Amino acid sequence: MKILFKFLLATLFTSSVIFSQGIMIEKYNEDDKSESYVIDAHQFLEKQEQEVTEFLNKNPEYFNNLALKKQTAWNFTVGSTKEWWASNIKTNSFYKVPSTCQAVGTHCYIFVEDTLWNDKVKLENVNKIKEAFDSKTPGNSSKGIYETVVGAFGTPPNVDGDEKIIILILDIQDGYKGSGGYVAGYFHSVNEISHSNSNMAEIYYLDANPANLSTEQGLTNVMSTTAHEFQHMIHFNYHNGSSGKPQQITFMNEACSMTSEVVCGYAIRNQALYNDEYNHYLLDWRDGDEVLTDYTRAARYMTYFYNQFGTDFLGKFVQSSKVSFAGIDDALSKLTTPTSLRFSETLVNWFMANIVNDVNVNAAWGYTTPNVTKVNPANIVNPNYTSPTVWVQVAAADYVTYSGGKNLSIKFDDFGKGIIKFKAIKYDNDNNVVVEDISANTQLSYPDFGTKYKAITFVAMNTNKSFKANYTYTSSGESGTILLAYDQNPPVGVLPLNANDTVCVFFDGVSGGTVDSITMALRQAGSVKGAIYEYTGNSRPTPLGKTLVPNLTITSNIAEKPGVPYPEPWTNWITVDLTSYNIDASKPFVVAFLVEGTYPEKNRIMVTRQLTANNHSFSYLNKPSSGTPNWFYISSSDTEVFAYLIRAYVNTTVGVDDNISDIVPNEFSLGQNYPNPFNPSTTISYSLAKSGFVTLKIYNMLGQEVAQLVSENKGAGNFTAIFDASKISSGTYIYELQNNGNRIAKKMLLLK
Repeated sequence: MKILFKFLLATLFTSSVIFSQGIMIEKYNEDDKSESYVIDAHQFLEKQEQEVTEFLNKNPEYFNNLALKKQTAWNFTVGSTKEWWASNIKTNSFYKVPSTCQAVGTHCYIFVEDTLWNDKVKLENVNKIKEAFDSKTPGNSSKGIYETVVGAFGTPPNVDGDEKIIILILDIQDGYKGSGGYVAGYFHSVNEISHSNSNMAEIYYLDANPANLSTEQGLTNVMSTTAHEFQHMIHFNYHNGSSGKPQQITFMNEACSMTSEVVCGYAIRNQALYNDEYNHYLLDWRDGDEVLTDYTRAARYMTYFYNQFGTDFLGKFVQSSKVSFAGIDDALSKLTTPTSLRFSETLVNWFMANIVNDVNVNAAWGYTTPNVTKVNPANIVNPNYTSPTVWVQVAAADYVTYSGGKNLSIKFDDFGKGIIKFKAIKYDNDNNVVVEDISANTQLSYPDFGTKYKAITFVAMNTNKSFKANYTYTSSGESGTILLAYDQNPPVGVLPLNANDTVCVFFDGVSGGTVDSITMALRQAGSVKGAIYEYTGNSRPTPLGKTLVPNLTITSNIAEKPGVPYPEPWTNWITVDLTSYNIDASKPFVVAFLVEGTYPEKNRIMVTRQLTANNHSFSYLNKPSSGTPNWFYISSSDTEVFAYLIRAYVNTTVGVDDNISDIVPNEFSLGQNYPNPFNPSTTISYSLAKSGFVTLKIYNMLGQEVAQLVSENKGAGNFTAIFDASKISSGTYIYELQNNGNRIAKKMLLLK
């Protein structure tokens, strides 16, 4: 009954605070130029699904009584006609679809809506679907979806007395108007009960408009959806709520369906979304755009169990008489190959797999499924740091990486009474990994940090099933060369910009620092031209201030353009030594490049997706989709922006976060809050070049003020303020600093 969104493009930001600087644009997608994308059917079917639940609660013996009645198989043949009930997903109503059976397989009848035959659907398309369902998947050339999913999860229900599954190919009524989101397919449990609009049959609905069954990608979309929905049908058989059968929670049901796609050899979906939201309640299932990340988390979680314990675990979990955490323990206790591991131990291993992802380090700390990317820890570039209070959510983890400086000393103060477990992951200069258990409330020393070990990631893990817990940490050490990077995810492509547009990334100032080098990811062979500037402090009228380095030409180090999907790690990073320029990095600076022509004739800097609140990328667009030429940040959804893969290395002599009270700042600036995302509190730093009246306010996405942190006269200097968001809901917020007629606003993300 549910499928994953492929992408969800949202409307332009419209709040009056800073949203006028944002504009939406789609990346140049080299493997799929379609303007359509798959969306979830569940939000539209939820009311009808609730009616099924209520019916079964009132009739707990319904299926037992049905089993006593003699059922007669359909025995359809090619040419059989029938009107099937289907859901108009947009209007939440039912309608009848005249259709004809166009194929009979070992495990399926395939019907096609009559108006689509020989137009949108042809016999060769039907035969491909029959082949995928009956005999061949990307993961197994000798087994189709039916045998693969049944072998992994269990048997489907049988209310119609026929072992074959009905697949109805139709134009799903989902409001599709030529572009945007569409439903690729769904399973509806109303067909399993006595209902005025029930088919009383095991039936799937697969879309043929705009899903293009004649293309490999279109066929892959609908067949991966079939694998997904078939698991939902099987899950319904074991957890439909009737006759004492427990109802499974949404997260676990969806986790199994996402993994069903993987078991059949289809790609795991859009893993980057989880990488910035790892500190989130494991079982949460939300509405709207946020459900995308819930799907990603669910896919990753159950795929881990599949990789570790095989389909033996999946079947025992779905067929268990228990659900949720108890179902995990029950399945683990019944594995054919015994294990002493239970939910808590596997959760710790899962947290480690999400950051290590290397079965050679530890067999339990990695995935065998390809394209599961690592999480993006908070990055501390200077060892002299004191954190705000960090809450680790129920069955969640927090990650922080130290990547700059030397001789690290750190102490974690655990206020959760032992709920949080800590580990340290040390990376040497050859990327070898050493993992250590560490204790809270103890001073820890790493004298080889910055010499033998280039980075250390600390993991705080909460395996409690009911309570969140909090901690803080304080660290010290010697400063050194640090990496300033505002991109954290793999490249997703390039943007369709016009000749003479400009792209840039601005970098926060590092006290006492000088720019060592810059590095960027180029798409193909060839060059890009740019320069380095002081940052004006605002994107408009321009972020480009005084020129620091003119006429930079950056040339690729490859001759052959990498293909799609993009290799990981990306192979075309170019680093340019800038030490001879002696650039003062204590002031924010900008690295900018000119777009010289159209792609692919001219090279491009790669982009990735990042949370809007951490945006440091701007683009000057000569031909924006609305308005006049200006500087914009380019959004891909209402919570994400496209970030250019441009980074800087800075040599430091004074810590980034050192509060040097005897140095008066020479600029008005506002730092990015940390941590971000946060819950429930975060720290905001700002600098005032002149004394005067200062306000620091928080706004919601509608432009409404929700908090005022500062409203007073202050002298010039460096300051911090703490925002406690414990009384407001999750979401994106704006914080705005005003002083002497100047104003800066930035975004932050609260996740509870």
